Amino acid sequence: MELVHVHGADLGVETFGEPGQPALLLIAGANSSMDGWGPAFCAALAAGPRFVIRYDHRDTGASTTWPAGKPGYPAQALQDDAIALLDALGVEQAHLVGVSMGGAIAQLLALDHPDRVASLTLIATSSGPADDLPPMADELRAYLGGITPPDWSDRTAVIDYLMGFQHALVPGPIDEPAARAMFARMVDRGSDTEANLSNHDHLDQGGAGWRERLGTLRVPTLVIHGEQDPLFPPGHGEALAREIPNANRLILPGMGHEAPPPATWDVVVPAILHLTSGGWAQQADRLAAQALAAGRPTGWFEQLYAGAAAGRSPMPWDGGPRRELVDWAAGQARVTGRRAVVVGAGLGANAELISGLGYDTLAFDIAPTAVAQARQRFPESTVEYAVGDLLDLPPVWLGAFDLVVEVYTVQALPRTLRATATANVARLVAPGGRLLVIAVADTDGPTPDGPPWPLTRAELEAFAATGLEIVDDQLLTDGAAPRWRLELRRRST
Repeated sequence: MELVHVHGADLGVETFGEPGQPALLLIAGANSSMDGWGPAFCAALAAGPRFVIRYDHRDTGASTTWPAGKPGYPAQALQDDAIALLDALGVEQAHLVGVSMGGAIAQLLALDHPDRVASLTLIATSSGPADDLPPMADELRAYLGGITPPDWSDRTAVIDYLMGFQHALVPGPIDEPAARAMFARMVDRGSDTEANLSNHDHLDQGGAGWRERLGTLRVPTLVIHGEQDPLFPPGHGEALAREIPNANRLILPGMGHEAPPPATWDVVVPAILHLTSGGWAQQADRLAAQALAAGRPTGWFEQLYAGAAAGRSPMPWDGGPRRELVDWAAGQARVTGRRAVVVGAGLGANAELISGLGYDTLAFDIAPTAVAQARQRFPESTVEYAVGDLLDLPPVWLGAFDLVVEVYTVQALPRTLRATATANVARLVAPGGRLLVIAVADTDGPTPDGPPWPLTRAELEAFAATGLEIVDDQLLTDGAAPRWRLELRRRST
């Protein structure tokens, strides 16, 4: 943990993951420190990969504390702190994850600073109160009406007080040891227990609401709400999801007014990662960069597919067969008794197209999850889907196929592996067989940082240096990125 100075206060801050990954700013509720966001939860998000930031609001935890009952700042300062913290950490834009009051802060930040907010995850929060939204549960109202503050100097009494409050907010079962440990950390890290647990209640929130502005939001939004939330019953979450354009809603059975408990993380963590992924292509870039840095140039394929299958990003390459392949196939006659192989087959759409031409088709991919997805998507298919590594082909596949289809696989590998991959693709072609290569063309433009790396003309012609001759050579420039479509043939022996 470190202290970061913002306007008029020092804030306790802790980060998880690597700077440069998409930033997730976790914003706690009223009178709550960063401890409400457990390290295991933060680590699960950081594995996304994400750069996760949790921090102590002013008047909580290690942050600057004012005298009890006399916070020396307006409510607006809690919003300004978040922006100042992003500035201090060099984060231009962040995905905001806010719970309760933190969710309200996140909404206002998205409304007032839209250029700084990449997405919103709103947990156990509201834009209310309002007459058309459900009131707090009677049991909670009765509890709040009868509660008395503890002796703030008595650590045990304070923790018991917080546990009682937690039971009022969470009607279902609570992990008592874990909750007590969290509250103990909150109390022990603070400099003035009474101020830490009450000063936000003394802030003047002002009379102006923001609900009527929710329709102006243009940021991806996920609303997470507990089915048993007694402070903001589910109708508050439903209203947020309804009134924020294109927002998605996740109602969690058994959850009260709280940050998502561990029992929900198998649903919540993938949902937040999916929202903050920026799409599968951006997720692929991140995973590929990590894998390449770790010396595992093909390791990111399985990570990408497995993560998508778990809901952490959209499924990659999920758009049907490649158009360039469809156009080529339209000019082909149906065959019988011939074998084809599709390299890096992914979800199987290209392989199904080739099978439809009459070929006995093998489709392989290095990612077991991709192979499993293809089998699931085409349960009645005659295609043989298999796990295989282009860099280490089974000997039985060599020279065994009348048609070899390579679409965008070689270009997804770093140039240090191109020669091996190119030669192995060609080695699959049987005597008299054909090889079809489709790839994005490198036409002297800027070299991208990560895959796919377009093929140069020399890299394309390397397919012909393995005993194949070019029979059709096209550079397609129909409005998209220029693509090579090269057809080669091996002479019969």
